[in-house]
Amino acid sequence: MTCKDAYDLAMPRVLADVSIGDPSHDDGPDRLVKFCRFMLADPRRRIRHLRALRLLEGAFARVHCVRSIERLEADFSPADVLADLFLQADNLRVVQIRDAEPLFQSHPAVYEALAQLPYLKELSLYYIGNSSLKAMSQLRSTPTIIENGLWKDGPRPQGDITPFGPFVESMRHLKLWECGCMLESIIDRHVWANLHTLQIGGRIAKISELAHAFPNLRRLTFFLEFSVKPETGPVTCWPELDYLETSAPIPSFPSPARRLQLQYPIGATPGSHNSSDLKTLPLMERANPVVLSCSVGSCPPHNAGAYEGHDAVHALSRARVHGCLRACGSSLVRVPQLGGT
Repeated sequence: MTCKDAYDLAMPRVLADVSIGDPSHDDGPDRLVKFCRFMLADPRRRIRHLRALRLLEGAFARVHCVRSIERLEADFSPADVLADLFLQADNLRVVQIRDAEPLFQSHPAVYEALAQLPYLKELSLYYIGNSSLKAMSQLRSTPTIIENGLWKDGPRPQGDITPFGPFVESMRHLKLWECGCMLESIIDRHVWANLHTLQIGGRIAKISELAHAFPNLRRLTFFLEFSVKPETGPVTCWPELDYLETSAPIPSFPSPARRLQLQYPIGATPGSHNSSDLKTLPLMERANPVVLSCSVGSCPPHNAGAYEGHDAVHALSRARVHGCLRACGSSLVRVPQLGGT
């Protein structure tokens, strides 16, 4: 009796957030099939507890050995039972599918079942294409967070982004990791007044166009490799962002940001004027951050003072930064009380 009571107590927590497909655990299609069948064996007691289902990169990949060399090959054999699970998982709030596009192309029943979920709040489809966009266009729910990663369906047709239209009012957070170009077909047609966080990479529209489409944006991340369309006239953007993160310098970025996170090193060689540093200086001055997070190029700890004359540090002294951490080799050097208030 004690074991049965403990089972009933623990099962809702165990089933609330499930991840399958972690390659480090050899977690693949067989595990997904077993999980779906387990849930469907007693749907009344089990499926109602499922709130988040995350299908990672190994969920639809099987290891095959060819001449003693291991290779991953796609295996969508769990698709039918997964579709059955989606049809009954009315309480699902979060769905993450890395291999979404090839899965949807081979088994449309999966995205048709996914589209019927009534309370979905977060949808993450990494590999996307026309089938993924069709799935989003059919969503019964209105998610607040949508994440897309990389287009994997041949040339991208024009106008393929219309599925985002129904979520203009509901969406709070949009992630387009390597497919920022997906905004091109709608950025002039919608104003996303409630969206506060944008993470974007790839080919990106003008900053002024982003500001018009997302007027109340608070957090902005430029991810990995990206290119921003140059402005052709006067720029009107956000009065201030709470957070700006970038993996490359954007010298023309027009808005201040309270926190600036640089995901690339500055000052690779003390006293040098490399291209990255020269582009970072105007970014620092325009962003005028209160908090700056960055790494300074490697230097011997005993020579940390060499950076005192660096142009980047001079830019900080003209900003409102209260303090920052600078990496010199394996050391962290604090620069206290730079600038004013």
